[in-house]
Amino acid sequence: MSLKSISAAVLAAAKTAAVLAAAKTAAVVLLALWLLFAGWSWAEERVRVATYNIKFLNEATLPDQGNRAAKLKEVIDKLDADVIGLEEIDDRAALEAVFDATQWSLIIDDDSGDDQDVAIAVRKPFRALGVGDDLDADDANFLFPASSVDSRFPNRRDVLAIEIQVPNGAGTFFVMVVHAKSRFDGRANTDARRENAARALIQVLEQRFDERDFVLVGDFNDNPDDRSLNILETGDPNAAGGAEETDGPFLVNLSESLCAAGHVSHGRNSNDIVNDRINTVDATSRQRNNSARGSNDNTGDILFDQILIPLRMRERYVGDSVRVFDDPVAVQGNSNNRASDHLPVYAEFIFAARGDGASAAAVRIASLLPNPAGDDAGKEEVVLKNSSSAAVDLAGWKLVDRGGNEFPLTGSVAAGGEKSIRLPPSKLPLNNSGDQVSLFDAGGTERHRVTYTAAQATSGSVVVFP
Repeated sequence: MSLKSISAAVLAAAKTAAVLAAAKTAAVVLLALWLLFAGWSWAEERVRVATYNIKFLNEATLPDQGNRAAKLKEVIDKLDADVIGLEEIDDRAALEAVFDATQWSLIIDDDSGDDQDVAIAVRKPFRALGVGDDLDADDANFLFPASSVDSRFPNRRDVLAIEIQVPNGAGTFFVMVVHAKSRFDGRANTDARRENAARALIQVLEQRFDERDFVLVGDFNDNPDDRSLNILETGDPNAAGGAEETDGPFLVNLSESLCAAGHVSHGRNSNDIVNDRINTVDATSRQRNNSARGSNDNTGDILFDQILIPLRMRERYVGDSVRVFDDPVAVQGNSNNRASDHLPVYAEFIFAARGDGASAAAVRIASLLPNPAGDDAGKEEVVLKNSSSAAVDLAGWKLVDRGGNEFPLTGSVAAGGEKSIRLPPSKLPLNNSGDQVSLFDAGGTERHRVTYTAAQATSGSVVVFP
């Protein structure tokens, strides 16, 4: 073969190789794009649900309340919720004064004539399903549509239930909004009305929503220790009032952890702004409320605004995500022009078209041993708990402390099981003076965050996070 022929053959081979390489590259790119777009349809959605009592929101009186509307818009923006259950709303015009209707779907009974209506705001692209153009208190979206004047639900202030479509095919869930009878006429004088409303509610939930996901939010005008809330948690119409922090067996009150830590959602004002945050802790609130049970005594600042879920939805709850909103804008001003006398309360959930996201959301930090008896080195422990019905692979997960120290995790947590992790010396030092530990999944999402104090880190003491 001549040199020219050899050169031509080499050139042809090179061109063929280049074409094949290009085709291979294109195929890889196409495959990657297909996987990317296919993955979108299975994407997890982290959903923030909030409750907010906006204290007699009336479009006609807003102009006389200074910059209250601007403050409310800022609260709503900073709250960054996907669905908000609302209380004490006069009408749709009041909602449209503070919610941008191009970004939110607004659901309210337009014909009730009550200035304390419940409502739901749904941020697009989340969608409200099954809602007619003219919602009325006799519609099935209200859980007691056959009621007329009913002492359990004053002024037809019924429980509003709306099914929400999560984007990216990640399923649906209901949001239900409660605004219970207030204590204005005396706590003991009105206890029976709130308790009877709770009894009626557990019957409807059991009959109509036994296999459905739902988030029950609102201003319950009782705190998590009171009888009406214990009825909802236990499903027992005869449940007694009293302090407890046990999940279920009927509903889980996510707000119990807030109550145990002294957080309040009603009664804060501008005097409670400390270091550019609202101090939402009143250390004696829970004790005052329990001590005054059975009387008409005013118990002061209190945790009225709460979030409850069915026990099976514990898998979707992002551990320790329940919070009282503490941005100062929520209380700045006086009683006339501040946003409200309530603070929003919110929690987050993971929804996915497959079970992966729900299972991962159920892994949390169950306990820490920050100060073992004797020498700490190599004896500090973290226990993870998986409350879902599927094992969760921990590859790529990590623990991170307040100082930014990271400890990579391996192995898995069995369905319904726990995993005890002994921390090597200096890898993730748990400070005896108090610390914060966060649990991150393989995608970098913070699944759980816990904190403890020096008082909790006594020698040999395990710090348990309910």
